[in-house]
Amino acid sequence: MVKKFSNQIDQLKKNLEAVSGTQSIPFSELFNKQFLAECSSFTSLEDMFDKSGFSVETKEDFAAIPDQAWEDFITQNTSYSSWREMQIDAGRKHIKKMLNKDM
Repeated sequence: MVKKFSNQIDQLKKNLEAVSGTQSIPFSELFNKQFLAECSSFTSLEDMFDKSGFSVETKEDFAAIPDQAWEDFITQNTSYSSWREMQIDAGRKHIKKMLNKDM
């Protein structure tokens, strides 16, 4: 039991090191199928973009979407009250998943 706990502590330390610092996380990893299934009827990130009515093939395409139009789409089609809230929750869930990796 003590050895197992010690192994878990060691793994948690490794996981903490992996998530420390500044990182760039792809949208597809943050807004994965499981996350989207929990907060919307979208089956994938591509499905969300398709249903938004905006053509999103690149980061520039996404950046070109009018802020208010995207905000309205998110509030009307997800359980979140804002795009910012959705991003924060996706980040939290991603970090939690990374901290629990191999535990």
